[in-house]
Amino acid sequence: MRRYPFDHLCQRTRHRAGNFVTTRRATRVHGLAQLSFHKVFLGLLLLGLSLSAPLIAQTTAPAPPAARTPLAYASLAGRPVEDVRVLGNTQVSSAIILNVVRTRPGDRFDPATVEEDYQRIYGLKKFANVEAKAEPTAGGGVVVTFIVTEQKQIRTIRFKGNTKVETQTLKDVVDIAEGEAIDSFRLSIARQAIVSLYQTKNYPYANVDFDRDLLARTGELVFIITEGPNVRVRKVEFFGNQSFSDDRLKDQVQTKYWIWIFRPGTFDRDTLDDDVAALRRFYESKGFFDVKVGRKVTESPEQSEVRVTFLIDEGPRYTVDKVTIRGNKRLSEQELLSKLKLVAGRPYDGSILQRDVREIVRAYSPFGFIYQPGSDDPNYLRIGRRGEPVRRVFQQKQGHVELIYDISEGKPFKLGRIIVKGNARTQDKVVLREMRVTPGEQYNAAEIADATDRLRASPYFQRDVTITPIGDDPDVRDVIVEVTEARTATFGVGAVVNSNGGLGANITYEQRNFDISNWPDNWGDVLTDRSFIGAGQILRMTLEPGTRASNASIRFTEPWIFDQPYSFTGEAYWRDRVREHWDETRAGGRVTFGKRWNYVWSTALTLRGEDMQVSDIEDEDTFIAGQPLRAQEVLDAEGHTTITSAAITLRRDTTNHGVLTYRGTNSQISWESYGVLGGPTFQKFTTSFDWYTPLNEDLLDRRTIFALRGDAGWIWGDAPFFERFYAGGIGTVRGFRFRGISPRGGLAEDPIGGDFSLTGSAEISFPITGDNLRGVIFADAGTVERELEIGTIRTSVGFGFRLVLPVFQGAPVALDFALPLTRDDEDDTEWFSFSLGINP
Repeated sequence: MRRYPFDHLCQRTRHRAGNFVTTRRATRVHGLAQLSFHKVFLGLLLLGLSLSAPLIAQTTAPAPPAARTPLAYASLAGRPVEDVRVLGNTQVSSAIILNVVRTRPGDRFDPATVEEDYQRIYGLKKFANVEAKAEPTAGGGVVVTFIVTEQKQIRTIRFKGNTKVETQTLKDVVDIAEGEAIDSFRLSIARQAIVSLYQTKNYPYANVDFDRDLLARTGELVFIITEGPNVRVRKVEFFGNQSFSDDRLKDQVQTKYWIWIFRPGTFDRDTLDDDVAALRRFYESKGFFDVKVGRKVTESPEQSEVRVTFLIDEGPRYTVDKVTIRGNKRLSEQELLSKLKLVAGRPYDGSILQRDVREIVRAYSPFGFIYQPGSDDPNYLRIGRRGEPVRRVFQQKQGHVELIYDISEGKPFKLGRIIVKGNARTQDKVVLREMRVTPGEQYNAAEIADATDRLRASPYFQRDVTITPIGDDPDVRDVIVEVTEARTATFGVGAVVNSNGGLGANITYEQRNFDISNWPDNWGDVLTDRSFIGAGQILRMTLEPGTRASNASIRFTEPWIFDQPYSFTGEAYWRDRVREHWDETRAGGRVTFGKRWNYVWSTALTLRGEDMQVSDIEDEDTFIAGQPLRAQEVLDAEGHTTITSAAITLRRDTTNHGVLTYRGTNSQISWESYGVLGGPTFQKFTTSFDWYTPLNEDLLDRRTIFALRGDAGWIWGDAPFFERFYAGGIGTVRGFRFRGISPRGGLAEDPIGGDFSLTGSAEISFPITGDNLRGVIFADAGTVERELEIGTIRTSVGFGFRLVLPVFQGAPVALDFALPLTRDDEDDTEWFSFSLGINP
């Protein structure tokens, strides 16, 4: 296992009368992970022994003699404390010691307080041993005495030989201060912390020591540092891999090559050992059970660069020879086998095996069987043994393996209470409506698992959501839902850049767990998030001034009106847009009432009213040969226009809920009738269909996803040009400028929109690095026509990147490069389109 560096690691040793207690607390060095326990223990033990030998006789006091702990004086509890004394101190004044003592003359004697007092005295890190005694007096009182054994102290701390790391940084790492007792174990920890710090800065050969004799004689602690060369990994390569590409294997290892400011290229031999083990696990998960993995490090002459080569002997990939299911009673073997994908004749694949286990659990879920991984309850559904749900039996013929599912069905249960814990601000109902199960019905393990995923994907809670069955009723199990609340309010001030809307600023406040009824009692409630929070409502206020587009809006959403499956959204907005040769300004609002028929189907009614202004038309009075330069549709719409409409939408959504959509379909159809309360009268029909399916999932649960998207729209009647359809740019047909696909009007060929639109896209997205950077390849097609017809179909192909940075509150960065394949003569093309939102 890898030995991870850490800082502020200190050892606090407490000697209680009659026993020896050691506690250890680890702190951080520049955000590094925690240590492997067994390596830390063995490493620190060896370091402690090697460093402590010369100091034991001079700096370490012998173990304390057996004595009673303060709690042993329980019989004296309640007596008045007549005096508090300190004995054994010569270097540290009694005032300093008594300053941390809470037991005072005149107080009632409390053994627990004295217990804490002597721990605080030892926490001064100036003594080898502390003992507390309580003696009764003739007058019925108690005299408390703290006996300390002093240890030689560190007078000064210096660092010698550090040129690449500042002294203050080293001081922050060692967690040792002047005036503290010399402790050989803590010194070894400090030395290792400095070494670990240098390793994080790409100095793997750094060595740290200190002058033990000088420390013993004078109390002067001098860390002598030999930094060594700065080493970077310049190349990571694989030799012998036949079944998987280098890029696929690079995702499995932690060692990465250096890329300027983006990647440090850290070289760590312990990490290499972990990488070898990770590659072996990866190959074994894919059925290469005889794989052999090694590694080779090639150093440059000056030792400043290394090339890491992983040597792989794959061996044969095992094929499933037979699948056997035992212990099943409620479901037949054939029924269960029909759920599996890893069957006889298929090459072994651990990710498919995990999927099959989940499908078996789902098959049993309607019958009330509880599946709780790791549980030993004989009444629960169990598949295989703990940690090994499927037993692999290797056949005599090499390359063949039998899979055996040993099933213990247990007994069915009904669902009892649903108990929510950890939601200090969020109301229980916000959690309960994501459960989609009802007390009294059969326990459904699959639905419980899905509820866990939904809660983890919700904005209210962090990822560590657990749902556990509890209770000892023979027929009923309660479940306890444990959540950790996330910060749901965000305030961002930053920039927004995209090829559709230009450059702009962004000021946004959003509370995704709003409660309009939770008014504050005082200003303190507002400042400490104790008001307007907890009901799962959404409040968003946005101000976006920009060069080509400016927006301001406020939107409120209640997803569950009176805790019923009805929703309400109200929005007021102002939008100003600089178009090709004129300006458009909209001001208005809309309200939406929704109804969820179930967890898939929903409908919504939207009422809209706004004022639309077309202004600052360039060359509006310019005519050539009697024809206007500008499109007549634009000239006719100059000034203010009232727009009202009512829209009905039917939606079917089976997609997963979360940051990344990877499964299911989302389709909707909408009819919007304009002019219901004034303004132009016409009808608009729109429909859309999105389909997602995962193509692959790696060992880090990162998915490669295939998506199909289609949109169509038709307008019946005489619609103003600003309500018609346009295409081009991100979200429609890439490779064309925003609104670059459109019928044209006027001598200047202004885009005036069409009454019919049809666009579609096929896209594959895949992980590149971590969870934040993904790549996409795509093919887009579409057209916008004056009438209900299909003319020139525009097509394009391309690739792009998707980057999500948590430090920017998850604002997406999209970069797409597209090549138009077919186009119309009037179209405006643009090979690069982008969208960048920055909310620092």
